[in-house]
Amino acid sequence: MKRVLTDRVFHLSTLTLASLAIYARAFAWPYSIWEWWREPLLDISKISHENPRAIWTYVASLAILFVCYALTARVVTGRQRAAVWVVVIAGAIGFNFVMISLYPVGALDLFDNVIRGRMTACYGANPFYQTPVEFERDPFFPYAAWDYSTSAYGPLWETIAAVAAKVAGNSMIANVLVFKSVSIGAYAATAVLIARMLRRRAPERMLTGIVLFAWNPLVIYTVAGNGHNDAVMVFFLVLGFYLLDRGRFTLAAMAETAGVLVKFIPALIVPVVMVTAITRLRGWPTRIRYTAITAVVCGLMIIGFYAPFWRGGDVMGVGWRSKMFTSSLPTLLVAWLEPRLTTSVAEMYVSRVALGILVVWMIWQVIVLWRSKDMDAGIRAGASILMFYLLVSCLWFQPWYLIWPLALIVLLPNGPLQEGTVLLSYTATWKMPILFFIFTRAVFPLPTAWPDLPVAIGIMGIVWVYFIYQGLKLWLDPAKRRAGARTENPQ
Repeated sequence: MKRVLTDRVFHLSTLTLASLAIYARAFAWPYSIWEWWREPLLDISKISHENPRAIWTYVASLAILFVCYALTARVVTGRQRAAVWVVVIAGAIGFNFVMISLYPVGALDLFDNVIRGRMTACYGANPFYQTPVEFERDPFFPYAAWDYSTSAYGPLWETIAAVAAKVAGNSMIANVLVFKSVSIGAYAATAVLIARMLRRRAPERMLTGIVLFAWNPLVIYTVAGNGHNDAVMVFFLVLGFYLLDRGRFTLAAMAETAGVLVKFIPALIVPVVMVTAITRLRGWPTRIRYTAITAVVCGLMIIGFYAPFWRGGDVMGVGWRSKMFTSSLPTLLVAWLEPRLTTSVAEMYVSRVALGILVVWMIWQVIVLWRSKDMDAGIRAGASILMFYLLVSCLWFQPWYLIWPLALIVLLPNGPLQEGTVLLSYTATWKMPILFFIFTRAVFPLPTAWPDLPVAIGIMGIVWVYFIYQGLKLWLDPAKRRAGARTENPQ
């Protein structure tokens, strides 16, 4: 037994050091914020002057990181001793420590968050009605990528951003580090919630779940590397299920509402949390009382957070966001319809159809959940809705969105949903280096109307095929269908 433990610790330490070296050598050192912070709006292709070697280094490095990630998940399967835990936790801390120094080369959203936080904290402006271009004299304005756009986030996030900007002051590096620290803190808190839920529900999968989330290279690149605020939203997303698992049903809905007030995505999960809670309550009077109280409390939360910013009109930015398309199935449909319809009409039809299909899928998931009356079914329904949204209905797809379903699927036993989500978290990293860079800039330039064709198919095609294959396998196997029905309706 001691020899097995020693071998396991040795293997884990090797994987940890190899991953740490790749994060440092391929990302943190060549694209360090300490070296490049004076230059705004940079990415890997700009820093490397579109050198193909830099792009292929990115591709190879992430491929190796995902191999190390998969091997680590296998090594930690089952209950593990304290030494194994120490190596895993030390690895996660080391990865984040190295990647926090990365210039946000994967996306410039962090800088937009900084300038909007400064608008609120330093100028008393309203980021839901005013845009960064109105503050051209601010020293951070040149870093704003969406300088003509109002905030795409919720009031809770804008409040957090204002506090972070106030704390960071007038140093660009300080702002980058503070905003990244907010995201890393949320990521760490989410990992703790995952561990606590699995310790209660499936202790043999506890360390595997932590590795699948906290060691995922896309998560590290997204959170510590690029400082996306999705980590904050995901914390509230998982907190909702954590509270739900402990019978704190109203607090669970409030947590999901807090997530909505960061970024609107948890609005898709609120019905799942509510239905899961209702199925676990006894008697319709209790269920009705819970629904009414929760609706009032969550409604007051929304009003309370939006009130300081409210000036009337489309404060949530639904209008302009419904016209944003990239790297998604709806984008391909718009490109196909454009020669037959005007762009605006094609976008209107596609966005409405995408929303309608998503609503139908959500209703189906809620029906399945109602029949199951099981906590795992609630988590599975939430993850399924998020994955369906990303693969089918999302208009504006970005790789870092995969952190949403990933944080939920790690709570479930291994299966097609978990495997498909992890697979997509890898293929999503292909967007910039292989598909976008090669097809649209250098090797195979395409007509301007079709730049997203190879991007969407390249990122999602393999995963679409995977889920279609799994669905056909289930459909053609009556025994599996019956087993699935028994799982959904244990009575």
